[in-house]
Amino acid sequence: MDKSALKTISGDPGAFLQKLDLVTRRALFVRVTRQELERASFLDERLGMQGREGFWASLGQVGEIASALANDSRAPCFIFHIGHCGSTLLSRLLDTYPDVLGLREPVPLRDLAITERDLGSPLGRLNQEQWDALLHASLKLLCRPFSSRQQTVIKATSSCNNLVGPILRHESKAKAVLLCQRLEPHLATILKGAGGGMDALQSAPARLAFLHDFLDDNTLRLHAMETSEMVAMGWVAELARFHQLMAGSSIGPRLLLLDFERMLADMPNELTNVLHHLGLSDDRDPERSAKQVAVMRSYAKSPTHGYSPGDRKHDLDLSRRTFAADIERGMRWAIRLIESSPRLAVLRSMLE
Repeated sequence: MDKSALKTISGDPGAFLQKLDLVTRRALFVRVTRQELERASFLDERLGMQGREGFWASLGQVGEIASALANDSRAPCFIFHIGHCGSTLLSRLLDTYPDVLGLREPVPLRDLAITERDLGSPLGRLNQEQWDALLHASLKLLCRPFSSRQQTVIKATSSCNNLVGPILRHESKAKAVLLCQRLEPHLATILKGAGGGMDALQSAPARLAFLHDFLDDNTLRLHAMETSEMVAMGWVAELARFHQLMAGSSIGPRLLLLDFERMLADMPNELTNVLHHLGLSDDRDPERSAKQVAVMRSYAKSPTHGYSPGDRKHDLDLSRRTFAADIERGMRWAIRLIESSPRLAVLRSMLE
């Protein structure tokens, strides 16, 4: 890509960093509008790639494009979560506030998360310095504004929680919400999904690897776990990660741990807490309240479909009846592990 093309991309927030290809060491930019980003529930191929203008750049050129951007004094905001716990709903509720642009599950964060797990390994595609530079460039590009007052709130994919620490240590003013839910409704939610929650099963190896390191014990074996036990293990691993991060003196104060069930039970106050934590404006606007009611009555991942808190309760109750034995199996597995591991004692209150 020549210098004029690089300059064009650096000056256009509509040239969106869509993915990083670490195999060929290049990145894909695609042309988007702000309205397309606002509508999108997922910024992967579901954004719609066919017929869309695109540009490939080398990873080195990604750094050049990012370095040409003006430094923005506003710190990025993030939503990290354990999966299927209302993160898209929270993102869409924040979108109802002026100047907030929610980016839901941008693929570059997934690419960075995968690569981060191999840092220091002879098989890693990047070394630490290269990865840090790519993280910095990617965040700068993802957060560049369409307007001077825009605040970007990035909702990561649930497999990206290994990025919380690196991002907040790198971005000294960044803040994040860590969204979770109690284990019993989490099991009921995951198990009612197609394939028993395929994303939770695909993330299981990385989560077990974290748990081995966290407990300094590698006796747990993935092949010995039933599906519900893998889901429970992933829940334990991510909640342990969140609490470990919260306890860190350097980044803990910039994290807000939020229980989805508590958020649903008291949405106005919990949403205000989130806004205050992220440093976003909380002006009480009747028109915005009406928008938020509409968001609450639709399915966040597909807003054209109605889906109220009552519908969610109906689905969970049905799942509890249909998968009662599996839910009980997952609960027993987690209780045994938590009771045998003093480092996990903090999770006991989140079981039921």
